[in-house]
This record gives sequence, C-alpha cells and structure tokens, in this order.
Amino acid sequence: MDYLGPVVQVILFLWAPVSRQIGYLKHLNDNITKLTNETKELKCNRDDIQANVEAATTVGKTRIRQVDNWLLEVSDIETEVDSIRLEFEQMRTCLNGCCTDHLSRYKLGKRVAKMNKDVQNLKGKGGFDRVAVSPLRPKVLEMQTSLPRGQQNTSEKTLEDIWQCLHDEENSMMCVCGMGGIGKTTLMKAVNNRLIGTHEFDVVIWVTVSKDLNLGSIQEKIGNILGMEFRSNEEKRDRLFARLKNVRYLLILDDLWEAFNLDQVGIPKPDKQNRCKVVITTRSIAVCNAMGADMQIKVKTLTREEAWNLFYERCGDVVLSPDIRPVAEKVVEECGGLPLAIKTVGRAMHRKDKKELWENALRALKGSSPEVPGMEREVFLPLKLSYDYLGEDSIKLCFLYCSLFPVNYDIEIDELVTCWVMEEGFIENVNNLEEASNKAHGILERIKDACLLEEGSRGNEYVRMHDLVHDLAVWITSLSSSSSASNSRVLALSAEGLLQPPEEKMWGGFGRISLMHNKIKHLQITPNCPNLISLFLNDNYQLHTIHSSFFELMPKLQILDLSNTCIESLPMSLSLLVNLHALILRYCRDLVEVPPLGQLKELQLLDLSFSGIKKFPQGIASLGKLKRLDLSYFNAFAAVPPNVISRLSNLEDLRMLVLGHMSEAILGEVVSLRRLTSLSISVSGLNGFIAHDMLHWSWSDLRRFKIQVGGNFIFKGCDKQMNICGCDSFPHGIEELIKHAKFLRFEKCKVLTRLSQLVGDSKSLRWLQIKDFNGLKCIIDWREVGDDGLQCLEELDLHTLPKLEKLFDGSVPRPHTSLRQLRKIKVEECPKLRCLFSSNMVEHLNQLEELSVIGCDRMEEIIEGVLPDNALLKLHVLQLRRLPKLSSICSQQPSLASLEKIRINMCPKLKKLPLLWSGIQEIQGKIEGEREWWEGLQWEDDNTKSIYAGIYSERRRPI
Repeated sequence: MDYLGPVVQVILFLWAPVSRQIGYLKHLNDNITKLTNETKELKCNRDDIQANVEAATTVGKTRIRQVDNWLLEVSDIETEVDSIRLEFEQMRTCLNGCCTDHLSRYKLGKRVAKMNKDVQNLKGKGGFDRVAVSPLRPKVLEMQTSLPRGQQNTSEKTLEDIWQCLHDEENSMMCVCGMGGIGKTTLMKAVNNRLIGTHEFDVVIWVTVSKDLNLGSIQEKIGNILGMEFRSNEEKRDRLFARLKNVRYLLILDDLWEAFNLDQVGIPKPDKQNRCKVVITTRSIAVCNAMGADMQIKVKTLTREEAWNLFYERCGDVVLSPDIRPVAEKVVEECGGLPLAIKTVGRAMHRKDKKELWENALRALKGSSPEVPGMEREVFLPLKLSYDYLGEDSIKLCFLYCSLFPVNYDIEIDELVTCWVMEEGFIENVNNLEEASNKAHGILERIKDACLLEEGSRGNEYVRMHDLVHDLAVWITSLSSSSSASNSRVLALSAEGLLQPPEEKMWGGFGRISLMHNKIKHLQITPNCPNLISLFLNDNYQLHTIHSSFFELMPKLQILDLSNTCIESLPMSLSLLVNLHALILRYCRDLVEVPPLGQLKELQLLDLSFSGIKKFPQGIASLGKLKRLDLSYFNAFAAVPPNVISRLSNLEDLRMLVLGHMSEAILGEVVSLRRLTSLSISVSGLNGFIAHDMLHWSWSDLRRFKIQVGGNFIFKGCDKQMNICGCDSFPHGIEELIKHAKFLRFEKCKVLTRLSQLVGDSKSLRWLQIKDFNGLKCIIDWREVGDDGLQCLEELDLHTLPKLEKLFDGSVPRPHTSLRQLRKIKVEECPKLRCLFSSNMVEHLNQLEELSVIGCDRMEEIIEGVLPDNALLKLHVLQLRRLPKLSSICSQQPSLASLEKIRINMCPKLKKLPLLWSGIQEIQGKIEGEREWWEGLQWEDDNTKSIYAGIYSERRRPI
C-alpha cells in the first residue's frame, strides 16, 4: 500500500490545472457578472480622471503621458469587454435553442477570467497623484509691448543704457527708476523680449510686485514660472534656493515699492561668480539704495518732438488741422512729456474734430482738472500712489506745499525749507532751527526719492515739480474743498499773468494762497481770511500799493512773503498780524519804511535783506522769539541802534553781510548771543575780533559762518568760510578762528612769508585760495604743520604771488596725513617758481586729479628729481600754459597711468610727453596743443609717435 502515496500526489498535482480548466466552463456566468461590475467601476475611475484632466487643461496645463497611456488601455479594454459580452449573449441564445458548443464556452470562459485580471490591474494603475503638469516654459516668455514711434529717440537710448548695464559684469543688481507712467515697465518688457532666442540666461523671471509687498506671493510667482508646486510655506525658501543656486537667472522685479532681502525669498545673491542679475523698476530711489543697486538708470520724459509724435500716433490726422493743431500742441505741452498722460489724452481726443472740444480739454489740463476722460483713473490715481506712500501727514503737507509755486519753476531749496520750518505742524519735535532745517532736508530727500520732486535746471540747490506732479498736488488739495479743515485748502494762482488780485469773496475759504509771479499792481481790497496761514505775493514786480486795511482780517497768518515787489510802504494793519512767524521783504528796493513791528510777538524770521528801508524798524528789540534775522545789504544797516541785536536772545541765525563795513561795536553784541548757530558778518579789519575777544569765541559751536574781512564778497558753496582781504597784519590768536574754516581765501595781504604759520594746524580746511599775496615766499613749511594739519585740504588755488619761490619747504614728516586728500592744484602767475614739487613731495599727492600751471615765466620743471614708482596714479588732467622756460615735466620721462587729458599752450621748450597707459591708442582727442609745438616733439620711436598722433587735436590759440 506504500505505492498509493505517490499516486495520490500525482493525482493532486494534475487536478489543479484540470479543475481550473473546468472552472472556465462552470463559472462562466459568475465571471461575466463580475467582469461587468469591475468594468463599470473602471469607467467611473476613467470619468473622474478625465474630469480632472479637463479642469487642468483649462488653466493651461498638459496631462501627463502616464494618464494618456492609461486612458488608451481603458479604451482598449472597453472594446474587448463589449466583444466578450456580445459573444456571451450570442452563446446564450444558441443554448436556448439546445445547441451546446462546450469548446467555444470553454474558450470564452478563459478569456473572461483573463479580462477580469486585466481590469483589476488597470484599476490599480489609475490612482494618479496628479493628472496634468504645467507645460515646459521657454527661457524667456515673450511679453506684449512696443516702444511707440514717439519714444524711439529717448526711450531707445535708455533701452540701450539698460542693455549695456545688464551686460556689464560690474553690475549684478541694477535699478530703473522714475515717476509713475514714465515708461519703466515698457522699457523692461522690451529688454525681456530682446533676450528671446539668446543663451545669456538659463531663465528670465518676471515678477510684478506692486505696492503691498508680499514675500509669499513673490515666491509663488517665481515657483510658477519655474514649474514648481509647494506643499507648504515653510519649504518655499529652501526649495527655491536649491533650484536657483546652479542656474544663471535674470530676475526682473517690476514696480517695487519696498526693499526686502533676497535671501528671505530664497533668491541666491547675484554676483560676478554666478553671473546672475536682478533688475528693479521703482518710483523710489530710496528703494534702489536699500536694495544695494550697483547702478541706477533714471528714465527721462519725452522731448517736445517725441511727445508730439506719440500724441499724433494716438490721436490721428485730426491734430494736423490748421484750426486744431495750435491747441493740440498746447495740450501735449500740458502732458509734460509723460507717456502715460500723452496716451490717455490722445485716446480721449481721438477723432475729435471740433476746436471747442480741444480748447475745453486744454482748459481742464491747465486747471489740473480730471475732466478729460481717463485722466483721473489712468493718470492721477496711479501717480497718487507715490503720494500715499510718503507716509506721515507732515511729509504729505510738505509735498502739497510745493504746488504753491509755479509750474516748471526752480524752487530754491533754502526758501522751501524756510517755509516748511516756519509753518506750524510741518516740522515737529525739534529744538531749534538747525534741527528743524535738518529734518526738513530729510523730508525733501524723501519726496525726491519718491520721484515727486526732481533737481532743478539751475543745479542741486533747486528742485522743481514735473507738470503732471504739480497737477496731481493741485488735484489732491482740491479733494479737500468740501472738508471742514479749510486751512488745508490751497488757492494756487502763481504765474497766471494776473493783473488784478482775485475778488474778495474768493479768498475766504483757503488756508494757503499763492499769487506769486504775477503782474498785480495794487491790492485795494480787504479780504476776509479767517483761516489763512500762508500768503505769497512775492515776485509781483509791479506791485507798489497795498490798501491800509488789507491785513485786518487775517488773524491766523503765519507766513507773508512780499519779496521782489515794488511796494513803497506797508500799511499799519501789518501790526495786527500777531500770529505771524515769517515776514519776508527781501529785494523790496523801493520800500522806504515799515510800521512798528513790536506787536508781532510770534515772529521768528525777519528778512530785510537788499531792501531800501532807510530807517531801522521800530520794535525789533521786542521780538523775543525771533530766530533768524537777515540784514544783509540792508540799506539802513548803519542806523541799527545799539543794544538791539544783543536783546534778541533767541537768535540762532544772524546775517549781516553789508556793502561797506559793519560797526565793530556790533561784534560785542554778537558775542552775547548764546543760541547762535549761523553767522554771516562783514568787518573792515581784524581789530574788532581782538577788541571783543572773538578770536577765542565758541566758533566750534557754529554750524555755519561766512566772515568777510575787508574787500569784496567771494563765497563758495560750503558752510564755514572766511575771506580776508587787504590785511597788513595778523594778530596773535587769529589761527584759532581760521582753523574752523572749510573755505579760506586770502587776497592782497602783505605780511606773511609762509602761509603755514596761519593754516598749519587746520583740520577742517578743504579749499584754500591765495591771490595777490605780495610777501609770500612759501605756502607750506612742514616744520609749521601739525601731525594731522591740512588733512582735509582738497583744492589749492594760487594766483599772482610775485615772490613765491616754492610751494613746499622741507621734508614731509612720516607718518603724516597732510594733503592726503588734495585733488586739485592750480598755480598761476607766480614768476619766481622754478619747480613745483620735489620727488619726495609727489609721494604724498596720491589723490591728485588735476594739475594746472599757468603763466609762470621761470618754471623749468614740474617735478624735481626722479618720479617715484606708482606716483600720481589718479592724475587725470594736466594743463601747462604760458611756461616759456619749461623743458621737462620730470628729469626722466614719467609714466602717468591715469592721465586722460593734456593741454599744452606756449611751452616751446617742452619736447617730451609723459608715458601714458597701453590702451591710449583707443582714446581720441586727449592731447591739445599748437601744431608747431606738436611737430617739434621728440619721440622714442615711430610706433610711439603714431600712437600719440591718434589722440592729438590741434589748439590754434592759447586758452
């Protein structure tokens, strides 16, 4: 019986496959039912996935290939299942007819069993985490933009500037700044599109930031561009950093209002090594600085021709009509070259062919009115964002104050700051005029940084408002017309060509009125102005009479400016202005007298400079709150009574520069003013300083001073300066006064042989001018110079010193900081000078940039001895004129590596030029001189001559 075990095992082994085959026949009906149910579930999964795919494709995504393959497999299985079910139904029909085909039933059962497994496997594959992805983004995404024809000259030049900066390896972060609507974004879109098809960056990322800074939003935008999805906020920074750290990217942050740290977002810092770049567009220069921009490019307004071309493009041929064109040109002028305004107005006036409509638009623009369709929404409101971002109300008030001045007017900064300081509520939390002025200058920079003020056409001592910004300020002030705070309302009619003042009924509702720069001759009215704070009547050059009761109904007036008018007298009602803070009568040359001022107890500023007043006003000594008194070039200065200045104990700023000379007795009163921080005075000599012990006065406490001793008035733009003219002696102790000056000028003095006796210990002196100093033989004797004396000197100007034999005497002690900041030396008409510097002295002139030697008849050599290595590395300009005996610059041919321009005139014996840098052949027109001199030069070889010839330009006559 032992043989039965293997037999059973064989039978069992064979039974499993036989049983499976039998099951295909036996369980066919059940398997068909199961297949039907499984297929229904598969179809439901398919429908859900297709719905997700459709939702993703509507937002620009593309379904992944796995989903495509799965859907194809589902489709194939559906077809196969339908075929099986059809065959099963046919078989069931045949069985009802008693036709049994067991072989066909067996084959079908086997197919159904396999299909059940396939359906179950396919259902398992359908559990996708995501069904679609964002399409692959090109390196540079094209942006819709164009530079209109009217902008090609200005904007394409700026575009080229941006392009060049972008390709300068020294610039990793750059800033494109300018007022709203000037075209910053348009320019950067053009830069973006120019990069299409290039391989300069692996990716260009454009992020529009706008006013409300949201770092999370910036991260999301960058992530979307890079095709990244974040599961949580915490991972954004690290994942962005990991993605970008090995990528050369260009990040454009458009319309940035607030600085932030790139590291906070996850942006690797751009530098020379990774060659990445960040470009910011902003209205705020402060944002540029805070972001650490390497380069700032300011976008300019369009020229008149460019503005007209752009306007014509938007408006059409209607503007060429002879009736309309003159008005249209004025309309364009009112847009101030701002592309946004030009486009907005152009669109509004498109095909308008009635002259009346154009004149109405011009009226609205001149009146800063938003009547022109689109102006308020598309121009004023975007510009107002810059105003809103100024922050504190006091800064906004200071900005709006500028609308009192005429359009396109250079506003003197000192004048503007004075007005701000004198108005209550503008400059708060300060202790004195100095602090108030400093704070006002800080506010001014904030407004300039917001591109709401720009540098004036007359230099950095002035600012001006762009036309549209001026209109914005007027528009903002007009919004308060229904406000109860009537002292915030402004009536600005400056430079309107007015011959008469506004009617009395117009004055009452305003807090500030500006009628400056008009042609008003008479003020024969008595306006009721209960809330008037500031009144500007200045620069009405024909104004000569004011009604006796004109000031009677102005109880709150704080600032009154009548400067540059022809008034001959002021009415007694002026004395009623008991709240007046500032009375400005500058350049009132026809003004003979003023009423008593003793009642103006709140007066802080009184400016009588350049006025024609012949009798010193009564009551000034009673003005206990007076902080600034300007009597410069005051016609009645000689009539200043004694013990008046000394009683003004709160004076901080006293200005008494006069034609002729001030009584030295007043110096004694000046000494008593303990709060003084700014002083301008003229004296005939230095004896007054000795008599009143002013040489040891607290000069270090003065923030500014201008002191004229004898002679004429020549002042430089710095805060501490002194002119000494015609002095035959310098009293002991004068050095104590002189050492505080930053600008020092001597003229027509005879006593000293060495100037270092006076200035050797000065640590503040920056500019030194000496002219007609007959006895001077040497400027600096190093034995008379302190260890840190003359350490700040930047410019040395010597003129007409007939006995000067040398600039510097002795050896410079080591270590020594003297003259280390000297940038410019000019020596003219010093006939005894034979040589300018010793080789030892040159070593200490490592900051020298300009050297001019003119009219020194005995000058033979500029540098005596051998020029040290690496000397004069910063010398850019060398000018030698009228030096008949000059034979060499140095005993050896010097190498001046940084020299950019050489001017030679009337130096017939100079036969060799200094050796210049190796790339000089790439520079054109940098050596100037007469042709005869040039042709007589001696050269090392023909190659050197040909190189220098490429940068020579003939100067036909002496400069």
